[in-house]
Amino acid sequence: MPFIVFSIWQFAGVALGVAGLAYLILAVRAVSRFRERAVFGAEPRPGVSVLKPVYGTNPQLYESLRSFCLQDYPKFEVIFGAHTADDPAIEVVNRLIAENPGLDLRLVVDETLAGPNRKAANLANIARTAKYDLFVLADSDVRVDPDCIAAMAAPFDDKTVGAVASIYKGWPADNTPSRFGALYLNDWFVPSVTVDVDLRGIDFVFGAMSAVRREALDAIGGFDMLAGCLAEDFSMGRFVARRGWRVVLSPYACDTVVAEPNFASMFQHEVRWHRSERACRPFDQFMAVVTWPLALLLILLLPQPSIIGLSIIGAHVTLRIILHYLVRRNLRIATPPEPWLVPLRECVCFFAWVAGMFGNNIKWGKETFSIRAYRKLMAAETAAHAPAVTGPSISKASHDV
Repeated sequence: MPFIVFSIWQFAGVALGVAGLAYLILAVRAVSRFRERAVFGAEPRPGVSVLKPVYGTNPQLYESLRSFCLQDYPKFEVIFGAHTADDPAIEVVNRLIAENPGLDLRLVVDETLAGPNRKAANLANIARTAKYDLFVLADSDVRVDPDCIAAMAAPFDDKTVGAVASIYKGWPADNTPSRFGALYLNDWFVPSVTVDVDLRGIDFVFGAMSAVRREALDAIGGFDMLAGCLAEDFSMGRFVARRGWRVVLSPYACDTVVAEPNFASMFQHEVRWHRSERACRPFDQFMAVVTWPLALLLILLLPQPSIIGLSIIGAHVTLRIILHYLVRRNLRIATPPEPWLVPLRECVCFFAWVAGMFGNNIKWGKETFSIRAYRKLMAAETAAHAPAVTGPSISKASHDV
């Protein structure tokens, strides 16, 4: 077996492999530095409004919604919101309200649509009834610990902070497609976020759970403006940062329930996520190939094997498995490790990424969004927000608290 490489394909494979190894070294370093933990702000703690849009039912819906009712926090409300009175999630919400008469829980049913993004439109309807000036936004499939609200509210002790992002990890339903879906979140999404934040800070938040100051939200036009956006989470963080507020990453990581009925559904979800990312950050999405290069390395390096090529493949798989265990330790992931799935899962990630590189439309629920139209909207909103700075003047978004 030759030691060196000869063909252009081998050189391309080695170059990609070296880039992938460099990324994995950064990922191991970044995940090692991130440890999920509870943080608590100064006394007296501010009131918090938890905004919970609901739609339909999903596995563990009751447990997920109930986790926000069990918070160890002195002053908070949870407002559930649905667009229609016949939404099946309302039965679960009413059960929780009946079971917790001592808590400040309520339901808003409002068919008003401020824009095509139904989640943001739902949030707009909910926010109009909120009492407090700190909002925690959480999807209906998010499960949290009792110290969640305290951890998400603590960074706002710094008056320059406008929004807080929370990494989310996968909590799979009891089937193989769901385990595969959760593995993507835990082993590829989580490390990529920590690397990104380590290298350049953060100016966006995540849809599963985030927090925002009412003043900062109002400065960008509120949820009514975000209802016109494809990715309301990315847009909210970006526009808040553009208005001069800091965006920070919380050390608290929430669980999101992953319930995929089959592999086709799982794959379609990931293709949609990749297209959404391409709409928001096209260069980053293209360069993401270095985060899941294994399938391409096998195609480029195995037909003419060399010691260098095989060593790169072996090192890549080894570092991926190390990262698999490291993420589980530092983010307190309860599901057992499955290192034997990691190489296969990375190949699936690569092909979903390839599929996400094509197509201009994104199907999201009942709505279809155009990537080109979304980019024009982002450019217009950025231009509209650029001249004015309503929050404290901050030169760069922060990345940690």
